Amino acid sequence: MEELDIRPQFKHSKAGTFMFNLCAKWTKFLVKHRWLYYILACTWGIIMTLVGVIVTIVLGLGKIFWTNNIKFEKYYWVYLIKAGPEYWGGFETGLMFVRDQKSSDWHINPHEFGHTFQSCLLGPLMPFIVSLPSATRYWYQEIRSRKGKDNKEYDAIWFEDSATQCGKYVVEYLKEKKLNK
Repeated sequence: MEELDIRPQFKHSKAGTFMFNLCAKWTKFLVKHRWLYYILACTWGIIMTLVGVIVTIVLGLGKIFWTNNIKFEKYYWVYLIKAGPEYWGGFETGLMFVRDQKSSDWHINPHEFGHTFQSCLLGPLMPFIVSLPSATRYWYQEIRSRKGKDNKEYDAIWFEDSATQCGKYVVEYLKEKKLNK
């Protein structure tokens, strides 16, 4: 198998570089130990996984009773739920992620998948170190865009860059592993 690597696409602060590299090493380890991924997601990462269970139940009920605009799909090791308006991005919640209906699969899916590996590393700190800052940053940039102002690249901060690069790594690793069976 070709040696894959996880490299940042942006320059980060010392702390950001440290966190990016920690997430990268963790992802490389965890992708080879699928059983540990699930154990950590359901123990150390239980906060985000419980949020995901609640979101899944609510969207499942929504699909049954109110709308067909919700699709549940398997995405590698997690469940992907496409819901809501056409373009709004996505968010990760433990063992699943929710995303819009129309954005590019090749970018959003691996990115959100990458956040699930961060959740297994950061556990109960995930909402405070990644999830809330990510959501705040997303809406800050969205509001600036609507006002016609420029923003920094979305992945310019370590946790977004890490999610994208780690997610891409895992997708490629799993594709190569499947091809080499």
